[in-house]
Amino acid sequence: MQNKLLMLTLSVLLLGGCANRHSADRFDQATNDNALRQSPPLLSSRSKPLEQGVHIARYSVVSPTPTIAQQDVLKVMVTVNMPGPIVTVGDAIHHLLKPSGYALARFDAQGPEVIQLLNLPLPAVHRKLGPMPLQEALLTLASPAFRLYTDPVHRLIAYDLKPDYQLELAP
Repeated sequence: MQNKLLMLTLSVLLLGGCANRHSADRFDQATNDNALRQSPPLLSSRSKPLEQGVHIARYSVVSPTPTIAQQDVLKVMVTVNMPGPIVTVGDAIHHLLKPSGYALARFDAQGPEVIQLLNLPLPAVHRKLGPMPLQEALLTLASPAFRLYTDPVHRLIAYDLKPDYQLELAP
């Protein structure tokens, strides 16, 4: 009696497994047929190409293009605490520029007002900056009286006194 019961159980399990396998095959075939019917038409040479991304995780796709900060280094976000040895505005500017690859233009290429600015003591409020774009941090250190010029070819920055402030300094 136990043999018959064992044989009957094995038969049911085997038949059930086969039935599931055949239904799974039918499901796979139906899915493949639907995928073929729903696939997008081939792009002609006149069509707009699809935006492509790079999968970095199961549900994460990133664009394979440089970020804004990678394209324009002065737009990178910075947060900085000035170390103790930095005592002048010029020291702080050099410290900010060091990781960017940019440098401050020669002093003789800038006006006397800029040289005076760079030798001023660093205000306590400027010892901690950010988060802000590097360009804004450089302008913050200089004050609203100065404009920032950039030379992306040589990776140099320079300051110039704004015309409104030049009039105030005239005797």
